[in-house]
Order: sequence, then structure tokens, then C-alpha cells
Amino acid sequence: MLFRQLGHITSRHPSVVIGIWIVLLIATFLQAPKWESVVENGEFAFLPRDSPSVVAEELFRRTFPDHSVSSSVVLVLRREARREGLLDEDYEFIRQVVVPGLRKTIGFSEGQDEHEEDSSSADQSLVRKLSWRETPHIGRLYDSPDGKASLVVLELKSEFLDEGNAVLIADVERFLTERRHIPTSKTPSSDPTRMSIPQGLDIAFSGTATFGRDIIREAKNSAESTETWTVILVIFLLLIMYRAPLLAVIPLLTVAVAGTVSIKLLSIAADHGWVRLFNGIEAYVTVLVYGAGVDYCLFLIARYREELEAGTEIEDAISVALTRVGSALAASAGTTMCGIGMMWFAEFGKFQQAGIAIAFGLLMTLCASLTLTPAILRLSGRWAFWPSLPAQRPATGAGWVARPDKFSRLLAIGWKRIGRLHLRRPWMMWLCSILGMLPFSILGLVFFGHLSYGLISELPDTAPCVQGAAALQAHFPAGEVAPVRAIVNLPGRDFSKLSFRPPQDVVDFTDNILAHGDELGIQAIRSLADPKGGRDIGRKLAQAVRMRATKDYATREHPSVTRLDLISAHDPFTRSSIQEFHRVREEIPKLLPDSMAGAKIHLAGETANLSDLKEVTDRDQVRVNGLVTLVVFIILWILLKKPGICSYLMFTVLFSYLATLGCTFIFFWALDPSGFSGLDWKVPMFLFTILIAVGEDYNIFLLTRIEEERLVHGPVEGITVALDRTGSIISSCGIIMAGTFSSLMAGSLVGMDQLGFALALGVLFDTFLIRPIMVPSFLILLAQGKLGIFSRLAGYVPEQPDADSKGSVEEAV
Repeated sequence: MLFRQLGHITSRHPSVVIGIWIVLLIATFLQAPKWESVVENGEFAFLPRDSPSVVAEELFRRTFPDHSVSSSVVLVLRREARREGLLDEDYEFIRQVVVPGLRKTIGFSEGQDEHEEDSSSADQSLVRKLSWRETPHIGRLYDSPDGKASLVVLELKSEFLDEGNAVLIADVERFLTERRHIPTSKTPSSDPTRMSIPQGLDIAFSGTATFGRDIIREAKNSAESTETWTVILVIFLLLIMYRAPLLAVIPLLTVAVAGTVSIKLLSIAADHGWVRLFNGIEAYVTVLVYGAGVDYCLFLIARYREELEAGTEIEDAISVALTRVGSALAASAGTTMCGIGMMWFAEFGKFQQAGIAIAFGLLMTLCASLTLTPAILRLSGRWAFWPSLPAQRPATGAGWVARPDKFSRLLAIGWKRIGRLHLRRPWMMWLCSILGMLPFSILGLVFFGHLSYGLISELPDTAPCVQGAAALQAHFPAGEVAPVRAIVNLPGRDFSKLSFRPPQDVVDFTDNILAHGDELGIQAIRSLADPKGGRDIGRKLAQAVRMRATKDYATREHPSVTRLDLISAHDPFTRSSIQEFHRVREEIPKLLPDSMAGAKIHLAGETANLSDLKEVTDRDQVRVNGLVTLVVFIILWILLKKPGICSYLMFTVLFSYLATLGCTFIFFWALDPSGFSGLDWKVPMFLFTILIAVGEDYNIFLLTRIEEERLVHGPVEGITVALDRTGSIISSCGIIMAGTFSSLMAGSLVGMDQLGFALALGVLFDTFLIRPIMVPSFLILLAQGKLGIFSRLAGYVPEQPDADSKGSVEEAV
């Protein structure tokens, strides 16, 4: 009744419907804030507030406010070709050019002692402190042990994902670029500020702020590329399939309006604090809106064309088409929205936001497909099919007969042949589909947990921070990039007392940890016991460093708290580093000396964040996967009222998911066998949620048509007729959906490349293996009574054929 009324309204008042959407589009454009102002960046910011690393980070900020560096920009100056390392002229270049130039760039006054933080110019700058090899007490720590590299570090006041950092980094890059453009031969010796970079000296960028700038920039570029290529691919595929420009524009216009309104309304909601949005979520919303929206429009257009072929007038054809497919479209969209919406129950904030935003985008798309599309079709009339204009039916003079093109006729012949093959050899069809995907499903199951949690590995190799991190790790301990901060709280103990000798209990604790360094993967420790972390910097300088460490590793405001910086021997952003961190977390409380009994240890830092991220997302994977499976199954049960068949349909999409995961793993491993560290940690979650929900869409369309056709053609032939009549349109929708998902690969983020490939492949599996082969062959076996007890449980009881009907393909009832 609802869709009959909706069809009546859209077919008789199309201008009003279109006008309402135009008003909504203009209103949201005027009211929506700028997208960049309402989205949040990063991964760790979306961890639950009670995560151990988040709690430890808050404690560290309160206890050591002067040393809780929010972010940093690190310049790595190195000379690789010379065995002895950096030359005197390189150090002179740092002293006379790099440091004065940076001081001017970051806003420090001329001659200001850059390591002092209380000057007025420093307060006005983003930079808290500039440190290098001549910084008092600690400067020697900025020279690499092999003498081939030296660091200049800008410690910033802002978070590493603060977009304001990009301006500062760009200024520093511009300053260094100007030095490169100065010819060495023309540099006057009397003007050191005009010195060019010495030949053979390489300068790379590293630091957390550089990483934050690069990840934001790449995410933005990837989102823009995804949106652009989504539109291009949809237009191309629609034109190839229909060869009717207006018929291609109608779905595109519908999803463009729905997608724009969705994004604008989400930004308004985020501005009011109703939802949270992360940077990059617009790419996911756009892809799902375009893919699903075009599918909905194509199903409606296909049924509209059927009604025209039957001789129905245009106005009535739109109303009838909407009446007959409206419930199927609503059920399909509802299944997808409910499935993806289950991500709202995740602990990780990004998964929650994605579930809300994508489900809302699909809701707006469904509304547009059921109202805006039929309204445009009604106004377009027969010209929607130009240049293959429908011919007027000569017998009655009423209605239009759509002329099927040659491509559509060939597809129809192909699907008829597949249907006949199902009737002749259902067992062969079913077994081939199962056995063909089984090896990949096994691989998907085996490598299900083989994931990459590396932050830098998400970026392309050309990103400055990736090259800078490689340069830094080549000359300094790998863990220097992101040490684990162990914060020790021992009530009643005062660690802040000044002394030339380190506290014995801290010395014992440090020695105990280093004694198990190989087991724990710890190469060095900086603490009150040894602030230089085992580096040989001379006795006199070491004493000065130790005196300064009393301020750096303990404070008078919190005398019972001290910290140890645990420097890993390995890359802190790899899967193995997470495993090592788990051992550190379990073992170091056991290594406390008796004098520190009762102390509480909190672990902070990027590796601790990654560990919590893995644990939270692992729990989310189990919870959300279970909820998605349960909800989709319940919806199928309500729609089809056949729990056995619903269970099989769920099996098919789960089987397809594992096969897709296995193929994706093998594909990206084959591209880089030595450097591949696993699929990005976000891929399994998004792939499962989207593929299960979207995959059942096509099953719902097929099963609803089977129920319609079996009333006319019987239980067996009804399956093949439904396959024949839905084959072309479902295949077209699957190709377009796969095309839109593949647009995620247009960006440079590795995780989005992997997800785009996996989603496109999964949809193709569903379109050309699951839906046309694995599902119909099983249903035919059930209907023919060849599955024994399963056929009887499904309600199919084969009759005994008489002599005249023996051998008929409709012998099963």
C-alpha cells in the first residue's frame, strides 16, 4: 500500500517531488559548515577513554607537562657515501645555516637560546623547543653513533594531527628548497646564510608532526580521487551497458543528490555534536551511496522497462514498477543499513562513526531512488531511452514498447543457457562453485589475523615521513622513533631530590630490564639511572646530563612518579613490536626490585596505543561480525520465512568473504613478497560488514523474484525463469558496484587500496559465482528432492511421476 501510494504521487506530481529535493539540496548547502572543521584525525584519538595507553598518556601529561611533547618535526642530515660520516663543513652548515634559518622560520627571535621555553617569541610560536647537537647538556645525543647523521628536532606544542602543523612544515621545506637552488660555486664565503647544501649531504624529514601532515594530506587526496573516479566509472559503465545517455544520467543524478545531501546533513549533525566524523569517512559514504544507489535505480528502471514492454502507459508503468519493486528495494536497503549499522556497537570510535554515517547515507539514497528517480523518469518520458526510443504499440495506440538492444538480447540468451545447464547438471554446477573457491577460503581462514598495524606502512613510499623514518632508523636505534614510556608511581618515594648519584632502586630496576633486553626486545633505557641511554658522551657531559635528568624524569610537583623511556631494538610500528610490548607489559612488573615493591606501572607511547588498538579492534571484529550475521539472518528469515534456505544464503556470503580475503592476501603479497607485512587492520572489518550486507542484496532480489515466478512456472522452472529475468540486471548492478568499490584504489593510502580491491573482488564473486551458480543450483536440488532430509525440511516433497511425465524437469513439487 505504501509503495502504491508513493508510485501514485511520483508519477502524477513529478515536478513537486523534484522541487522538494532541490529545496533540500540548497538548504543543506547553505546551512552545512565546512567539512574540514567538523572531522577529526588520527587513529588513537578514537580509542576508548579507559584504554590503558590512554590512561597512561593522561598521567604522563599531568606529571611531565614540560616534556609531554605533543608532536615533533625531525630533520635528519646524513652523509652515506663517506665511511667516516659527516664532514666539518656539514656541521658548519648546520650551525650557520640550518639552525639560524629554522629559528627565523619558526618565529624565534634572533640570538634567542632556542632550548629555553619561557620567552615571549617561543610562546607565540607553534614550536616549544629547537634542539640540536650544540644544545647544552644533551646535544651530543643528536649525533648518530656511526657519525653519519645528525638531528635537528623541533618539538611542537600542537598534536601531531593538528592541521596547523602543515603550514610550519611547508615553511621549513621551503627554506631547505631555497638552499638547494643556490649554486655551490656562486656562494660567497662572507655570507653564510646564502650557503647551499653541501654536495653529498642529504636532508630527510621525520617526526610525528610530519607523519600527521602526510597522513592528512594523503587521506584528503585519496578521498578526492575516490569521488572523482567513482563518478567517471559509473558514467562509463552505465553508458556501456545502456548506450542511452539520459538513462545513464538519471541514476547518476539521483546518487549525486543523495550523496551530497547525506554529507551536508552529517556535517550539520557533527557541528551540533550529535555524531563524530573522521577524516576520510566521506570516501566510504560516497562509494557505498554511489554503488548501492545506482543498483536501486537500475532495478527500478529494469522493472519500468518490463512494464513498458507489456504495453503499459508511461505514467502507469512508473506507478506499477515502484509498487512491485519498492518492497524489494526497501528490504535490500534495510538489510544493508542494519548490517552496516551494527558497527555502532563497536568500541573503536571510527567503526562506530562509519556505521552511523554509511547507514544514514544509504537511507537518503533509498529515499532518493524511490522518489527522485521515478519523478525524473516520468518527466523524461520515452526520451529516457534515446537513441533507442521505444516504439508505440500499434494494436492499441497506447503505451510504449521498449526496444531491447543487441547487448541485452545476448545477455538474455546467455542466462537462458545457464538456466538450462542448472536443470541438467545441478550437482556439477554446485560442486564446481564450491571447489573453485575452497582453496581461497582456506587461505582467508589461515591468514585472517595476519594484519598490519603499522602507521607509516599505510603511506606510499614517496611520502616524506616514510623516507625520513627510513633515514632515521638507518643510523639510530629503531625504537628511538617512538619509545615506550614506563611511568612508575611509588607512593611515599621522592624521586625529585637532586644528586650526582642516581637512585639505587631506579638503577636496579633499569639493570633488571636490560638483563632481559634480548627477551623483551629492549635495546636501551633512558631514566634517572642513565639519562643518556647507554651512549658514551664523556664523563663530564654525562654528569651534567644526569643532573638535568632529575627535572626530565621526575618532578617536584609529583615526586612519587618517575619515568623510564624503553627504546626498542625493532621498528615500533610492526606486528612483532606489539607482541614484544605484550611481553614487556607482563614481565617488567616482575622485575621491580624489592625496594620498589607496591609501585604501579603505566605504559604510554605509540606502541602501547597500537597494542590497545589491536585488542579493541579484535574484540570489535568478534562482536560486530556476530551481530551483522545475526541481524542479516533475522531479516532474511522475516522476508523469506524459510530458515533453512536463509542459513544456506548466509553460508554463501560467509564463504565468499573468506575466499575474497584469501585472494586479497595472496594478491598483495605477490606484489611485494619481502615487504608485505599483512593486510591493513581495517580491511577485515569493513570487508565483512559491507560484503555480507551488500552480498545478501542480490540474494534478496533473486529470491523475491523466484517466489513471484514459481507461482506461475512451478518450483523448479520458476528458479530458472527468475534467474533469466534478473540475470542481466543483477550482473549489471554487480559490475557497477564493483567499479565503484575499485575507485577506492585511486588514492595512495595502502589500506584503501587493499579494501577497494577486496570489495570489488567480493562483489564480483557474489555476482558471477554465488548468485547465478551456487544459490540456484542448491535451490534446484532442494526443489527436485535430491537433498533428502534437507529437501523435506525445506518443504519440498517430490511426487512419484507417472509414465507420461517421467523425465520431466518439473517432477518435483
